[in-house]
Amino acid sequence: MGKLKGIVQFTGHFDGLSFYEVQGKIVVRKTGGFDGEKIKKDSNYTRVRENSSEFAHSAKVGKYFRASIAPQLLPLRLPYIHNRIVSLFQGILKFDLVHSRGDRTVGTGLQTAAGKKALLDFEFDKTQTFSSIFPFKMHVDFIGGTLSIVDFCANTISSPKSADRIELQLHAVVLDFDVFTTPVLTPSSIFHFDIANKQITDLIVPIASGITLAVLEINFLQQINGNTTKLKGGGIKIVGVQI
Repeated sequence: MGKLKGIVQFTGHFDGLSFYEVQGKIVVRKTGGFDGEKIKKDSNYTRVRENSSEFAHSAKVGKYFRASIAPQLLPLRLPYIHNRIVSLFQGILKFDLVHSRGDRTVGTGLQTAAGKKALLDFEFDKTQTFSSIFPFKMHVDFIGGTLSIVDFCANTISSPKSADRIELQLHAVVLDFDVFTTPVLTPSSIFHFDIANKQITDLIVPIASGITLAVLEINFLQQINGNTTKLKGGGIKIVGVQI
């Protein structure tokens, strides 16, 4: 990078050079940056085109998925959640061994055991795992329409001190990661119980066809003067996947 000396002082581009001001002085360098035509056609940019295509697909899937559970996700106010969801789907996309690089899809990646595991392992809140709040093993039976919670005991749930009640609700989310049809979100009934040693076996799962995700939502409630207030500290978790 050079500095311009003399009485002629200007900024802009001229004959392959860029002139601009830095701390009151005019500096000059060769005009650079990406060449759009080369990126589109040059074989040296093949990997760039592949990565760009797959990132765009993952971003579209991420936005589509995030919108489908927005009513459950927005109250949590999780920072950078869109970026984390896109990264999740970028990882799942790599399990697609059917299509070539640049054409791999999230839907195909989800058909693998590794893809399903990545989705089930995903934590919406990176600062607090769902199991630290709700420490139980769960199993979704999409055919029978139940969510079984193993050895459930309300006393072991990590709840805010001011919480009086807990509510659980299960949501079946039907998605199409190829055609991107309008998502269908079907909630179960809300299961309420006091913070005491209460046992439950299952929640009813709405049965649907297609790529269906079972999303469990937990909320903590406090009753004040007959009014119910939702407290901070709840969460959501994908607890089942049906392809």
